[in-house]
Amino acid sequence: MKKISIVTDSTADLPADLYEKNNIKVVPLHVHFGDKVYREGVDLSNEQFYGKLVSSKVMPRTSQPAPHEFETVYRQLIDESDGVLSIHMSGKLSGTYQSAHIAANSVGSKNIHVIDSQTVSAGTGLLVLEAVRLSKLNITVHEIARKIEAIKDKLRLFFTVDTFEYMVKNGRIGKATAFLGTLLSIRPIMAIADGEVEPIEKLRASRDRALMRLAEIAAEAMPKGYTVRGAVVHAVEPRRGAALRSALEELLNFEELITCSLGSVIGSHGGPGAIGTILYPTSQI
Repeated sequence: MKKISIVTDSTADLPADLYEKNNIKVVPLHVHFGDKVYREGVDLSNEQFYGKLVSSKVMPRTSQPAPHEFETVYRQLIDESDGVLSIHMSGKLSGTYQSAHIAANSVGSKNIHVIDSQTVSAGTGLLVLEAVRLSKLNITVHEIARKIEAIKDKLRLFFTVDTFEYMVKNGRIGKATAFLGTLLSIRPIMAIADGEVEPIEKLRASRDRALMRLAEIAAEAMPKGYTVRGAVVHAVEPRRGAALRSALEELLNFEELITCSLGSVIGSHGGPGAIGTILYPTSQI
């Protein structure tokens, strides 16, 4: 049986027990509040982060791991594995993928494969969990990588935010600048497409109605007649997360649906109130 090690970064936003249960190695990104630097998920919990985000007068900044942080992990894992698969958030939104790629080249092994998920948050996390499943099939890391590349093309991520303030100030608004002229009167629904933010729909609706419309748009993006795997991600608002989950379960036939808390790095850009879902079709019913 081949042993394939799976690596990701802390923006994958999976629940901690899934990392531990599946032996997934997580390299943390960093969150900066002024002169203080925190390792995501290590020095600062999500609950602590959102408390600071609301109360702090300083806008948080984020930074990717340095290549040597990945290199240390890769050198350890390649000595005890037949291959390493490393899956990271969109290279258009972060330098994390580039750092991982530099590190893999420094190690020089042909059995380290680094993948740009072209998505964020639990979108990356779902690909990581798929890699874990594939690693149990006794196939090579290169075969797993090819299958992950095919799956990521089917992945759809939709989200909404309460305010554009954080996306604008952190430079992550992408094509959603089209919404800026009507900020005060709309609730936006957006997507991550081809690795960057893309506007989908402008709503003049309540917060609850926007959540239901988000579920409808996500469900409409799935092909008919397939079961679905997915995730709901919320900014430490479990009641809204449960409401979105319930709405999705009414519309789709899930093989698996996990609920995740939006971490501090992506939360720095989405802000309080950010919520989204990531879905992809699996097998035909």
